[in-house]
Amino acid sequence: MSEPAASPPTNLDPLQVIRSRRYIAALVLAAILGVPISVIAYGFLALVTALQQYVFVELPSQVIGGPAPAWWPVPWLVLCGLMTALTIRYLPGTGGHSPAFGFATGGGPPSGRELVGIILAALTTLSLGAVLGPEAPLIAIGGGLGALAVHLVKKDAPPMAQTVMASAGSFAAISTLLGSPVLGAFLIMEAAGIGGMTLSLMALPGLLASGVGALVFVGLDSWTGLGSFSLALPVVPPAVPPTVASLGWAVIMGAVGALLGWLVRWAALKLRRVVHLNRVLVTSLLGLLIGLTAMAYQLISGHSFTQVLFSGQDALPELVEHGADYSLGVLVLLIVCKSLAYGLSLSAFRGGPVFPSMFIGAALGLAAAGLPGMDPAAGIGMGMGAMCAAMLRLPLTSTLLATLLLGPDGVAVTPQVVVAVAVAFVITHVLPIPVAGTPAAADDAGAVHGRAASRGGRRSGVPSADHAAGRERWTAGLFIIGSSLFALGAVPFYADAVGLRAGAVTFFLGSLFFTSAAFLQYREAVDALPGVGAARRHSLWVWAPRNPTWLAAAVQLAGTLWFNWSTANAVNDNLSAELIDQRVWRPDALGSIAFLIASAVALWDAGRGAIANRPKPREWKIGVMNLIGSIAFGISAVAAFVIPSSGDVWNAQLSNLGTLAGALCFLIGAMLMLVPASTDDSVPERRGTPP
Repeated sequence: MSEPAASPPTNLDPLQVIRSRRYIAALVLAAILGVPISVIAYGFLALVTALQQYVFVELPSQVIGGPAPAWWPVPWLVLCGLMTALTIRYLPGTGGHSPAFGFATGGGPPSGRELVGIILAALTTLSLGAVLGPEAPLIAIGGGLGALAVHLVKKDAPPMAQTVMASAGSFAAISTLLGSPVLGAFLIMEAAGIGGMTLSLMALPGLLASGVGALVFVGLDSWTGLGSFSLALPVVPPAVPPTVASLGWAVIMGAVGALLGWLVRWAALKLRRVVHLNRVLVTSLLGLLIGLTAMAYQLISGHSFTQVLFSGQDALPELVEHGADYSLGVLVLLIVCKSLAYGLSLSAFRGGPVFPSMFIGAALGLAAAGLPGMDPAAGIGMGMGAMCAAMLRLPLTSTLLATLLLGPDGVAVTPQVVVAVAVAFVITHVLPIPVAGTPAAADDAGAVHGRAASRGGRRSGVPSADHAAGRERWTAGLFIIGSSLFALGAVPFYADAVGLRAGAVTFFLGSLFFTSAAFLQYREAVDALPGVGAARRHSLWVWAPRNPTWLAAAVQLAGTLWFNWSTANAVNDNLSAELIDQRVWRPDALGSIAFLIASAVALWDAGRGAIANRPKPREWKIGVMNLIGSIAFGISAVAAFVIPSSGDVWNAQLSNLGTLAGALCFLIGAMLMLVPASTDDSVPERRGTPP
């Protein structure tokens, strides 16, 4: 989105400018531009909707002859991450601003070359399931087209003219997307900080273009029958007059919305560091995690995964209309899954932050609707206002979004919404600001430089620091995939959805990724051994049990091999109880013991001298997560013991829970491996520890 490139002189008379021929010409041009830009915006939204419908509704019925199963979004989200990352990495403009920063301002409208990357990145993100909205890409597209039109008409046009037309193009593009062209215009002006004389000069062309855009949207809806693509709530719970109790709940809702929004934004900004280490790999893995989150929600709740995916624009009306049919547990699960997918999407994908925050806020309001003195309409309004204020940091726009969307009932709940927005806005600014990652352009350049240096290090025969870091990223990526597969296999109802054999294959594939990653860690431990010559370094086996880094890596590798044998035999569903004990349970128990030993040794090694260090070194945090995960795996192995007399598993639910918890701990540990070690750590980085 664009910001005024230059402020008009302070002695400029707005009335004189408005009466001038140039300003009248700007108004005419803004009205003219409103037509093609609105058509392009409408076509973009129609294309996104058509792709979503085909991929997630029509294609499953063609391929499997029925509705999309719970696992269906997983491969599409991986593809979404891959294509979005390639677009950001290799096309000009890095696909637009990162949504983790909200509505970024400054830098002027995008150029014609950058528009291609913005459109492709947004189209991929929105169509294949990432949790972001279309408003930010539309603003950027409209602004870029407006500035491009001015450049084509008059190449030497002053910067102020380009700014005015870029803003008018943004107004026209977003027009009725938020349910009101005035609301869209207000969003742009507050986000860009337009005020005073600049507001007087820019508001009229923008509102004129926005009005023309609204007419175009309505006309295209009637002519094509594709839909209006405006956010609206056809059915809203009846509102009741505000009470002291509801105003008190507004304070709590504002605080909850601020904390939840801060957590989502904190996760997104922290993950940016990891994304910039290897954008293509990490963004694909983030897509995998989003898909797994949506799949888990459908398997646990019985509701469609589409409620977790996408912007929430289409799912919000259904959620509000049938909110009474959702139990508190399902609403809490939906909030957690949607927030997790939202944070992951903000960190690496391209889109807008408005619609997902509104959906999460509405779910918060519905979950709180059963509290004494709270009615659903007020809860929905307060939740949406608080979440928008926390994520957008635009209090006036957040208030208007929550109240106007509720229609006539929004007037009745305005006092509660204002209180919730004010509380959320203040708490958001009181909380510490999360540290963002490295800028994308600089990081991409650094990644290329790192690969070149890594190749140079390999030619010399000595592992360079860049080469070691690259191998560690590959190790982390393999552990992330393996942990995700183990977590997927342990999700309740997953085996019922895909079949016992497919569930066993999932665990086996996860064990193969574990073994690959463990072998890379073992090689890192060998390379890090002191006094190891080149000939010995190239040998497959090195004996160094007195070195804790080597010992942890070697025992961990042995444990993964036991897991390979155990999960491979578990694929065979015709084994007797005795063979299951010998070929499945015993190697599983041995692998769990090996993981426990390796994690304990690695934690002890990383913790030497770290007790007095604040904050704890990265390797110590990784060791803690791996030790917890190993304990959970051990509990799972004990619970999976097959009783000889009956052939039944001792406690299948506890076994699955232990596997799920352990896999999630390993997943967190592997993701921490992608975070650069702090230069203040007093304990040296040890590359051979478990993930």
